[in-house]
Parts: sequence; structure tokens; C-alpha cells
Amino acid sequence: MKIFKYILFSTLAVSLFSTCDDEKIDPEAGNGSFVVEFDNYVGSTDMQLDPAGSTDFRYATASGQQFNVSTFRYYISNIKLEGPDGAMFEDEMNVSANADEVAGYYLVQESEASSQYITLDNIPEGNYDKVTFTLGIAEEGVQQGAAGGILDPAEGAWFWNWNAGYISLGMEGTAADSPQQKVEGDGFIIEPKTFSLHVGGWKDVDPDDNFVNNIKTVTLDLGSAVTVSDKLKPEAHIVFDMLKILDGASVDFSQTYAVHAPRLGAPLAEEIPNAFIVDHVHQ
Repeated sequence: MKIFKYILFSTLAVSLFSTCDDEKIDPEAGNGSFVVEFDNYVGSTDMQLDPAGSTDFRYATASGQQFNVSTFRYYISNIKLEGPDGAMFEDEMNVSANADEVAGYYLVQESEASSQYITLDNIPEGNYDKVTFTLGIAEEGVQQGAAGGILDPAEGAWFWNWNAGYISLGMEGTAADSPQQKVEGDGFIIEPKTFSLHVGGWKDVDPDDNFVNNIKTVTLDLGSAVTVSDKLKPEAHIVFDMLKILDGASVDFSQTYAVHAPRLGAPLAEEIPNAFIVDHVHQ
């Protein structure tokens, strides 16, 4: 009888300690989610897209040049959250030929509303008041060889070449002052008066070369600390203002209507950190 009681006690003890150990190492215990919404604007107007070549000019630069937008897209990566009490979170980053294994890279497209919402999971419970992210794909994401998912050119990724890397930001549309002529090629048409401003480049090669590093890191204050927990899922509403790029770089569509090289896009890239603001945060 004593032996039976000893065995029963030992079994319960092992079970109890095992349960405690499992709870202790649970990596997701108390974790929550945080949503980052990227909302694209042109000045104070919510961006709307028009067909390429349309002469319905919805917008104007500070100098009065009329234009519209047909394509607007950019890559976001390396998202981090920081709290006033030391809480930290870094989004997992991974590049792989397997699309399901690619992590931490997001293609925000005005044409796809769902792409403008990025949900970060497994965030340690805590208070956060700053968000940091990269516009573009830095060195660790530019690999020679196959890259899957949104990094795969075969799946629509905008990739120039090994030296130039990915197009971080693409802005296309029609401008009244653009001198672009109609061009018809093998399977493509460039409509008259259109513009195409592509910002890319991930490394400096030589001061006299065409390759520069246009990757930009942006840090934004959320305004006040928000709480992430297994019951609270805050959402930060971030506005990206295209006019901040055009006006900040003093773009004149009569002169600047085709940017397809890293160095040419450098003046536009310099304005990227100024184009983002936190509009509001939902707790």
C-alpha cells in the first residue's frame, strides 16, 4: 500500500512539474497582435487610381502641374515596435525560394486594399509608442538566385538586376506637362503624357556609378503608448502622402517623367521619411 502511494505521488509530481515547465517555455503566452495600415494620399485627398493615359487630372503639385495616378506601390520590411518601458518587437525576416517561407516583406499596392493592412503576430505583451520600418528591400533581401513570393520577379516583383536590386517605390500616372510620346512595343504600350518614377537601389558602388543606396528607414511616434496583449489588438493608421515626394523633390514633369535608375531616383528617395505620418491609432 505504501509502495502504491509513493508511485502515485511521484507520478502526480512529475505531471505537475512537466505542466509548469511547458507553461514556462510557451513562446506565445501573453502575446498579441498589432495591425499597421498604410493609407495612401495625394496631399489631403485619399488616393484614387485612373487608367494609364487618362486625362482626368485629379491632382496638382505645389507648382500647379496637373496629374493623376495609375500605379502606386512600395515595399515595406523590417518592421519594429518599441515601448517606453523597454518593450521591443522585431518582425521575423526570411528570404527563401519557397513562397511560404518568405517572411517580413510586404508589397503595399494602392490597387489591392488588403495589401495595405499588415498584421504583426506573436508580439510580447506590453506598451508600445514607436514603430520603425524600412521602405525598400535592403541587402539581406537581395540575393543572387531564386526568391519566392512577393520577391519573385516571375510573380510580379519589380526587380531591376543584382546591382540595382528591387524597385522600392513605384509611382506612375499621367501628367499634363509630360513630354512622353506613345510607344508600342512587343506586348506593351506606353501611353502619351504618362510618367513613370521608380525609386530603387540598395548599395553604393562608386560616386561616379549609377548605383546608390536609396533604402530608407522611417521611425514614427504613435502619439501615445498603446497596449498589446492577447485581448488587445491595436491598429496604427499611417498615411503616405505622394505630394511630399513630388513637391519635396521639386519634380517638374516636363523634365522628370521617366526615372528608371537608382541615382536618378535619389532626390525622390530623400523625401521618403517626410512622406509618412501617423494619422491615428485605434487601441
